[in-house]
Amino acid sequence: MKKRCVMLPMLVTMVAQLPLSAFAGSFSFTLIPISGDISGPAGSTIGWGYTLTNDTALWIQPMGVSAGAFLNGTPNLIFDFPAVGPNSFVTLDFSLVPTGSCASPPCGFYELTWDNGAPLGFQNNGTFTIMSDYYSCDPSQPGCNDLGSAPDASADYSATVSGSPIPEPSTVSVLISGLVGLSVLFNNRRKHPRS
Repeated sequence: MKKRCVMLPMLVTMVAQLPLSAFAGSFSFTLIPISGDISGPAGSTIGWGYTLTNDTALWIQPMGVSAGAFLNGTPNLIFDFPAVGPNSFVTLDFSLVPTGSCASPPCGFYELTWDNGAPLGFQNNGTFTIMSDYYSCDPSQPGCNDLGSAPDASADYSATVSGSPIPEPSTVSVLISGLVGLSVLFNNRRKHPRS
């Protein structure tokens, strides 16, 4: 109990000694593609990558993600919650296959697998929001202090069921197929006449 009482004033003193400029700046979240708009045919898996930019003098650690509701598909959060150092950024494209920056797919921020029966042109729209905390140093290091909540960062998204309808055969191809069929039938009758 005494240990907790001693640590709290120390933490308050440390935070109070930080210059206000340490909290100045911003934390931003951008989807890849930047428009936030993705599409794919029914039954496919599509997704978003991300860029997190920290323009403050503190470390920022994402702590949680919220998203809207998804219909006609199964969403999956694949975000790796990276700590972002002062005045730096982290970026990761969406990928379902191994790449230079994606050793263990799926990689990126969020993926969506459309249902096989998802209607052509159907669209899910919403906003992804990342909740984060400020840290005095790299949060993975011992002795690093959580300095409280950073402002939320958000990005709008849309996902559309794309694809083209199965083309109908042209009149010429139907006519040619019919003539070939009749020719095969006629030749078979000539070779094997009925008695």
